[in-house]
Amino acid sequence: MKISARQRIDRKELTPELVHKALSAAFPKKNDFSPSETRYEEELSELMHFGVLCVKDLRVLLNKHRKKILEIDRSPMDQVHQRMYAKEMGTEKFNDFLRRQYWFAYPGLLRLALELEFGDAYEAFANARDGI
Repeated sequence: MKISARQRIDRKELTPELVHKALSAAFPKKNDFSPSETRYEEELSELMHFGVLCVKDLRVLLNKHRKKILEIDRSPMDQVHQRMYAKEMGTEKFNDFLRRQYWFAYPGLLRLALELEFGDAYEAFANARDGI
């Protein structure tokens, strides 16, 4: 039985580069504004921890939650967070984010997918990771 190109790609073990590639395929380019601080090594480790091991696993995860993730990304921000982000980013950059209605870079969108998929287990993992 011949294996299609898609099947060959789907079976590939995830690498940091393939994580970024999957995020690029699933989400708008505008969200690729801040690269992962660990070049997707940390994100890859998190995916592996939750059993997302190959390209297909990640593609299925992202596609399953894509609509909800983008809805969260476009949702209005309360005044407290608006002031905080405007101060942190600078008014001009913040206003661009506000105008274009996006907040999360690819690493954040990936973590939203993990949170939506794994719920409390991911929240406990993230709190331990962040020392909370």
